[in-house]
Amino acid sequence: MKPFTFVPYDPSQAEEVLPRMFDILSGNMSAIAPTGRSNEEDRETWLAYMASEQGAARRVLLLYAGEDLAGYFQYGVEGDALCVDEIEISPAYQRTLLFYRFCRFAAGRLPEGVSRVRAYINKNNRNSQTIAGKLGMKAVGENKSGSSWLYEGPIEKLAAFAGGVHRKNP
Repeated sequence: MKPFTFVPYDPSQAEEVLPRMFDILSGNMSAIAPTGRSNEEDRETWLAYMASEQGAARRVLLLYAGEDLAGYFQYGVEGDALCVDEIEISPAYQRTLLFYRFCRFAAGRLPEGVSRVRAYINKNNRNSQTIAGKLGMKAVGENKSGSSWLYEGPIEKLAAFAGGVHRKNP
């Protein structure tokens, strides 16, 4: 198995990396939440968003297996919450140790004061809902459109899932 590495996204690599990120997103979401538009329309919309001020402000961690972009994690920290925007893993790397190793990596780098994790999960995404449950998260609401549940839970469950790694200051 190829070694997994986790690299912060560098906007200077946008031309190379963003299309690869979209391919992973599109492959995963087309089965869960198709938009009804063409893949090219979705690509243009997503790339424009990522180039916007709001998209550029998102924190992104790229997940590599050797030289292959195996997935990515988009997130933010709001007050005491780690806010998960997206965790996308290429189908070729799903059901591997990548997600576990990612959780271990993330748990060891949480800023002080983060006590909970929050994520919106599409109502059709049963796999992510199951994983959220294993991380001690529960559905506590939904988004405005009603397409996703808002899950929340204590950050300690993430650390426990990852093998009890203790936090470090970034």
